[in-house]
Amino acid sequence: MNNRLIRMAAAAIALAGAVSLTSCDPDEEYNPSQDPSEKIEAPHVSVAEGATVDAGISTILLTYSKPVSLNPSESVTLNDAAVSASVNAEDRCIVELSVALAPGTAYTLVVPERAAAVIGSTWFAPGVTVNFSTSDAPVVPTDIQPLINPNASAQAKNVHDFLVAEYGKHILSGAMANVNNNNDFADWLYGITAKYPAITGYDFIHLPESGQDWIDYSDIAPAKTQWQANGLVSYMWHWRVPTDEQAWKDKDYDRWGCRVPGTDVEGPTDFDITRALTPGTWENEFILEDLDKVSAVFKLLEAEGIPVLWRPLHEAAGSYKYSGAWFWWGAKGGEATKELWKLMYDRIVNVNGVNNLIWVWTSQCEEGYYDNMAADYPGNDFVDVVGLDVYADNDESQKEAFSALKRMTDGKKLLALSETGRLQSPEKCIADGAGWSWFNLWYTYDAHKDNPATDGFGNTAESIKAVFGSPYTINREDMPSLK
Repeated sequence: MNNRLIRMAAAAIALAGAVSLTSCDPDEEYNPSQDPSEKIEAPHVSVAEGATVDAGISTILLTYSKPVSLNPSESVTLNDAAVSASVNAEDRCIVELSVALAPGTAYTLVVPERAAAVIGSTWFAPGVTVNFSTSDAPVVPTDIQPLINPNASAQAKNVHDFLVAEYGKHILSGAMANVNNNNDFADWLYGITAKYPAITGYDFIHLPESGQDWIDYSDIAPAKTQWQANGLVSYMWHWRVPTDEQAWKDKDYDRWGCRVPGTDVEGPTDFDITRALTPGTWENEFILEDLDKVSAVFKLLEAEGIPVLWRPLHEAAGSYKYSGAWFWWGAKGGEATKELWKLMYDRIVNVNGVNNLIWVWTSQCEEGYYDNMAADYPGNDFVDVVGLDVYADNDESQKEAFSALKRMTDGKKLLALSETGRLQSPEKCIADGAGWSWFNLWYTYDAHKDNPATDGFGNTAESIKAVFGSPYTINREDMPSLK
């Protein structure tokens, strides 16, 4: 939240509640000779005692009478759960609390008396407790931006409009294709649940081999089957590239991959993104050729009136906390990845005239690294949907991540679980105010042949049925025609 918005919010709060906020100079320095009675007051809270607020808010402000720093030993809590707190970088008198609220819920916010101190001192601010509740109305967005492509196809607009209308009310089911270009995994899910996923995802991972007798992306029959049954179509790209120019010329696919060197995962490559972004290099010629190939597939889909949720360059940052980037498109940092994203958009849309895409960016969201995530985000002008890839060992809603992504996008973009293993509970997501637009279950290899009792992520047949059968889940059978 920028300084202007914070000041506007504080002014609105003061006006609405007739609250007199103590003047605070964010640049004020600690003065050890100051009268102790004037050290620091309890913070004013942007949510008033006994108020009923919209569950869609993601930030609560604490406004102090002096610039403060936070005490890491004391946590601000909301209904006894710790919430993320940070001092605003532009106004050190304001602390921002990141929250994910559920409709129709009573809350108690507790700011301990030692949660904040005057900067450079041991003068702790008094604490405060505020009781408030949220309205029963579901969180429905009112300011989701239109698609970034002004020439987007009518079907792409229809899909986006539908997703916006359902956002915060229902979650679309989704599943990845088994490796590449088929509906095998979706069929397996139907065999368990008697329901097809509303979204089926496909992967351009075998683009170099396309046209061989076992893989041909110009065969769009799987996507047509999904769309003709009112389902939605998604494509992603484990973008395999040659490790050197000779491997490209020889079409030696054993020397192609998408992973950075040094990983213990199959498919490393020395391909350099910075050279790929430099006109006149073989790497640049290669990526433009590949972008033309995927554009040709998208044009086939567009000719059939099929829009695509398009999610390239996923998981670019890898892990901020641990291993760093694990794909070549993130190996040289976020600025290079963003440049590649924009080049990709220009080549596919402006050069090749593809207009049936909804552009989905995957953010790497890790607690404590939200600033890194925001720095790597291409920005709202270049993205339609922000996704999160999460492989948790539980069915919780991931509400903290939802709140962080919402802050990063100023609430102007749809948020989705673009990859997941253990399925999140739709009931918990809606109750926690984490109304993800869709989830996308990653496939368990050969599940359609082996029919395991439990998939590779701990989902049992019964738990999968429960998610697909939830009143908060939209499956393909529930979808309207968006043609």
